[in-house]
Amino acid sequence: MSQSDIKKYAYIDALRGIAVLGVMLVHSSQSVAPASAQLLRFMSTGARGVQLFYIASALTLCMSWMARSSREAHPIRNFYIRRFFRIAPMFYIAIIAYLLLSGLSASHWAPNGIRGWFIPITALFLNGFHPETITSIVPGGWSIAVEMTFYLVLPFLFHHIKSMKSCLVFFFISLGLFALNKALMPHIYAYPESQKYLVENFAYFNFFGQFPVFMVGILCYLVIRKGYPRQRIAMVAVPLFVALLLFFLKSSHHIIASAFFLSTFAVLAANWPIRLLVNPVTTTLGKLSYSLYLVHFATLIYFEKFGFNRMFPRSNIGSVTYYLCVVIATTAFAFLSYRYVEQRGIALGKRLIEKLEMNASRKTDAGIH
Repeated sequence: MSQSDIKKYAYIDALRGIAVLGVMLVHSSQSVAPASAQLLRFMSTGARGVQLFYIASALTLCMSWMARSSREAHPIRNFYIRRFFRIAPMFYIAIIAYLLLSGLSASHWAPNGIRGWFIPITALFLNGFHPETITSIVPGGWSIAVEMTFYLVLPFLFHHIKSMKSCLVFFFISLGLFALNKALMPHIYAYPESQKYLVENFAYFNFFGQFPVFMVGILCYLVIRKGYPRQRIAMVAVPLFVALLLFFLKSSHHIIASAFFLSTFAVLAANWPIRLLVNPVTTTLGKLSYSLYLVHFATLIYFEKFGFNRMFPRSNIGSVTYYLCVVIATTAFAFLSYRYVEQRGIALGKRLIEKLEMNASRKTDAGIH
């Protein structure tokens, strides 16, 4: 990728950086809450950072697929290899680390304790298909399970989505699955009254509860790829963004509206990557975002374990200061995990693909001769 391409797509790293800052914001506010109800509400909207991750992921994967699929002998196989080595090494370390940190005892997300089969299910990224496994071993692991399921179906979607029209068809299918998922989950999983929150959250956390967000992300990609004149984008996207922002501020829990708001934000960032949003801080945090996401839960656990959070008063300044401490401490560890785990995993996947592609090329040449 050329330097101009890196600069051109820096906004995607920035989106990831903003997303992970949002996720850390909501979680740190749960440890040290601000005194102001308005500030608490604002900090709570950071939860939508996960959906912004999904929008950025859809953009990246669509661009990567378009760039590589025509010049690789086995693009689908290579796609899965890249995704596995991108996600698995750090996730497997997180499984071990959080098991050592929290053990197998009962918790909010596993009120009956961690049973033995939870661990292999999580390692296979199948934890997203049961209420007690989806996010019990690795905090926030539900979003990784959803992401991996999206990877699984993405080649199928790429094969069938050829235009904005066909993408809209799949978007409405995802809405149908979203509604069906919400209606059926309480009837599929039976828990006592005190544990029904597991099913309610599972209907939100699982793949079908998030699928429409990914489809909006693909729609976002198609809009950006179309290359509409900036004047035309401004005429449509700016008033739409303002309207969706007002709705988002009033009802940020509405996941579909949030997805459209965040995708409109992404379109504007792609066309107007202003320095306030796309800068060395947000792009660097974006590169570290996967490690930041997995590590920040450990930071919060240790801060609470050693009473560091109790040093901050329940005030606006105290809450914001604590948040900054969480960001700084997590970033220090994320630099190490990104360099020594993530990058090495990516490099290993790349070497494996190069070897497989070389073997395929040799077989093709042998067949010709």
